[in-house]
Amino acid sequence: MQLIKNTHSRIRVSRSQVTNKRSIISSINLIALETLPLIQPGQDVSKEIIEAITSESISIDDGDVIAIAQKIISKSENRYLDISELEPSEDAINLATKIDKDPKFIQAILNESQKVVRYRMGVLIVEHKLGFIHANAGIDRSNIEQRKDIVLLLPENPDESAKMISESISQHFQKNISVIITDTMGRPFRNGIVGFTIGSHNIECLLDERGKKDLYDNELKVTQIGIADELAAASSLLMGQAAQKKPVVLIKGYKFKQNNLSDSQSLIRSEEEDLFR
Repeated sequence: MQLIKNTHSRIRVSRSQVTNKRSIISSINLIALETLPLIQPGQDVSKEIIEAITSESISIDDGDVIAIAQKIISKSENRYLDISELEPSEDAINLATKIDKDPKFIQAILNESQKVVRYRMGVLIVEHKLGFIHANAGIDRSNIEQRKDIVLLLPENPDESAKMISESISQHFQKNISVIITDTMGRPFRNGIVGFTIGSHNIECLLDERGKKDLYDNELKVTQIGIADELAAASSLLMGQAAQKKPVVLIKGYKFKQNNLSDSQSLIRSEEEDLFR
């Protein structure tokens, strides 16, 4: 993989990949939208994206993918929570004591979770109600107004949010547009957070290469590619995690097939197959 261009708002990657002895992708181009406003509750994210694309004179083509940071989806859907209104359960109080966290914050995490997976001082890993493993159930205080007890929850149904935005933008431009909603997470055995996909529409999130042949005509036995997560991680380079204010990235040149049969849930490994739970 060769980095061709890297500015604050654009990344172009030239990549030659061979599967079944034929080239699939030669390049992709990532463009961060520059003119999006700060999103408020009730604001139409698809409308703001359309206006930004138009004002920045960016062309839209069939097969383009739009990566959207979950934070602006959560803000538009008013997923703010005042944790001062929560009454911590006995479980939340006990857990808060063990990891030195606010019991009300712990209660908010438990409310958004199916189960606690791991914890230690200062760290709480849970299985979110949406199914993925996440620190603090994805609840965040960064990049929101710093009122003491206000936190921001993940979107309630990110796949449905992605579908509505995808259909709205596709209809406006009369193009076949895919959408992924991204967040960031840590990984076992690795430092640093990376982008991953929590919601999608009109894209095959998991590319199954099992049964295909490699360069030496060997049959692939276990290879599945987390395409949506790879696109999310690439987009995260432009989105940033601090004050960059670039929560939407347009991805051009993506050539894999697109459908609705492999959504973001296909990226979640079952507990029976997960070596880390």
